[in-house]
Amino acid sequence: MGIGLKGFLAILLISTTFLPTYTAANVEQGEYFISSKHMQQLNLVMNQYQIEVIEEFETLNIIRASLTTDELHLLKQAIPDLVVEQNQTYRTASDTVLPSLAKLNVSPSSTMPFTGKNVKVGVLDTGIDTEHRDLHVKGGICSIAPDCTTGIPYDDNNGHGTHVAGVIAALSNHTGVQGIAPQVDLYSIKVLNDLGVGTTNSIIQGIEWAIAQKIDILNISITTTTDDQIMKIALDKAYNQGILLVGAAGNRGVKSSDTVTFPAKYESVIAVSAVNPDLTKLIESSVGPKVEVAAPGGAIFSTYPIEWDFIDGKQDGYTEMSGTSMSAPHVTGVLALYKERFPTMTNDELRTLLRYLAKDLGESGRDDIFGYGLVQYEKVIPGAPTFATKKETGKVTLDLQSSRTDVTVENNGKRVRLVDGVYPIYHTKGTYPVTITYLSEDKQVIKERQFVTIDNPSFTDIKSTQWFNEHIGYLSNKKQINGFDDGSFKPYNEITRGEAAALIGRALGYDEAKTATSFKDVSAQSFASGYIQEAVKQNIITGYKDGTFRPEKKVTRAEMAILISKAFKLEHQQNAKSSFTDISTQMAAYPYILSIIESGITKGYTDHTFRPYEYMTRSEFAAFLSRVQTDQVQ
Repeated sequence: MGIGLKGFLAILLISTTFLPTYTAANVEQGEYFISSKHMQQLNLVMNQYQIEVIEEFETLNIIRASLTTDELHLLKQAIPDLVVEQNQTYRTASDTVLPSLAKLNVSPSSTMPFTGKNVKVGVLDTGIDTEHRDLHVKGGICSIAPDCTTGIPYDDNNGHGTHVAGVIAALSNHTGVQGIAPQVDLYSIKVLNDLGVGTTNSIIQGIEWAIAQKIDILNISITTTTDDQIMKIALDKAYNQGILLVGAAGNRGVKSSDTVTFPAKYESVIAVSAVNPDLTKLIESSVGPKVEVAAPGGAIFSTYPIEWDFIDGKQDGYTEMSGTSMSAPHVTGVLALYKERFPTMTNDELRTLLRYLAKDLGESGRDDIFGYGLVQYEKVIPGAPTFATKKETGKVTLDLQSSRTDVTVENNGKRVRLVDGVYPIYHTKGTYPVTITYLSEDKQVIKERQFVTIDNPSFTDIKSTQWFNEHIGYLSNKKQINGFDDGSFKPYNEITRGEAAALIGRALGYDEAKTATSFKDVSAQSFASGYIQEAVKQNIITGYKDGTFRPEKKVTRAEMAILISKAFKLEHQQNAKSSFTDISTQMAAYPYILSIIESGITKGYTDHTFRPYEYMTRSEFAAFLSRVQTDQVQ
């Protein structure tokens, strides 16, 4: 409803007659959002005080303005219903980290940078909700036909498997909960129907599928009191194929002193009992000599199919459940982190590590209630070496903080040798895995994946995964190569004779000062003139009969062999012969090609060709030049 002319004149009279006098003062200024039911009156008042409007949201009746504290006070006096807010900062919702994770040292801050990435985890259960916002199911199978779900057959129409999966792998996506290993490759192996019932046939089909898919860890939160030897044969086969098997010990703890159920009772399966938040035994948790480790299992909050989520009265896709079915996925999640961190360890070795690092509960040593103890994720393995790191352009060094002789460092599959007492690693900007091998306190050989970070150089067209990355890092560290003004490196550009002369000159420590040259097409102002002239003096390069150098001419692989061999005085064995099908003794470059091959600078191509007349790219030349200077970079 409009206010009419009389109403407008009344507002105007109020605004021009009865407002207090305003005098500018040196008071604090801030940005505010203001709103009122009487926006016309608010605008008139702001005009009267000459208050700056930054932005007006007309449809919302909101104004953004820059106000002093005095102006704000006067507006509030004039407009009693004024709503005022400063510009607030909002952040995305964060995931709920389950309290049980802290008991195992697997809160995200404790496990980074490991997240289970590329570890294949199968959940042998009722399926997994493939539409749950907090789960990403990479694939799966249903072996319980005709009880498979419509649409995606391995979807969950019970809830149990989804709850288990959330403990292991709920995503880090700023919603709901976060699992222990949120980046595993998660597979739904549906072997139980909507009532949670399966058969020998459905289970062994699921196990067979897991073997075929080369699953790394199989979570088995299912139980039976029947010793099914067919299922045992299938599980033993899976274990012998390298799969880690994690099973719920069962929920028959009040019955007798040995109540571990099958399949957890089989030797190939890690039997997991359950504890309360205070680390006492969950009353229903099975016990017995087959219990290997314990994990939280009381009132575990995790994912659940929203269409079946009526347990807690909130249909939000999350609920609490208790039992050893919930404790087993805690162990699976921890093992996924270890599998990523120790990628060369066998399932036997990872199982041994799990036992070794468990936190002893109850009676000293292994017991029938907690096994070896509460499963733990240890950021530092007892006996692990420590390093001090130092960063440079294109390089990070690892300085071993002890005189140990059992430690080796590998980068890109090659052992890094000590140089001046440190391990040098070369790359461009990024984070890179290195493998540290050492003996733990219990004399177990450990191959541990760790990460190093290099801050520069950064090139817009160089990725950390490219094979030549470390070579460019090496040359950048030695100040032998640069990128372009636009931030790129242009790795696939073919290199010119002028560029090659400059790179070799920098590697040999030649004076970079520009100078007159012997060639009529290389001026004293050329960036490479000093390097070219010095290389001529050292008999590394020559020009053409017409007195030119042709600095813009591209360099072939044969010419590269000549330049590198001459510059670094490489030699080859007398009477050596080439196995390449496309070079011959009649070629001027023949002995030089043999020299770079024998020096390990290149191996040629897999089809037994050298391709001498192909042009060299900047990345290839960088690789050859770095290899000839050090055996650290291959």
